[in-house]
Amino acid sequence: MRYRFEDQDAATREALVALGSVFYELRKSRGLTQRALARRSGLSQPSISRLETGKAPWLSTIWIARLLAGLDLMPGQLGFRPAPTPSPTPGWRLLMDRFDNARRRRALRAIDEIRRAKREQSLLDLAAEFRKESAGSR
Repeated sequence: MRYRFEDQDAATREALVALGSVFYELRKSRGLTQRALARRSGLSQPSISRLETGKAPWLSTIWIARLLAGLDLMPGQLGFRPAPTPSPTPGWRLLMDRFDNARRRRALRAIDEIRRAKREQSLLDLAAEFRKESAGSR
């Protein structure tokens, strides 16, 4: 099911626009472009643009967490709840390290799969060559 901005009730549309303007102001106050925030948060620049203009009704808490981490903010700084004790490592760095580790694991799995496929192909080639030599020596 696709979420469309037009399908939302007036209160939801107003809240989305308000939330988008908050993130716009936070991004600008930190001197970040949408592209820079996209790199820091792991989201795409068009998604950040849609969020800032209030046209992101599919927004999830994961996205909000990524954006907060990309802006070096704790949820408590926005009044959502009391802020936890700050980590000595910036939150966005911890989050991006997790994303990078997950990406590395996926890449390593893909490499292992390619190597496995090459080994299997080599064995098939050797078996075919053996059969050909066996058939030729008879």
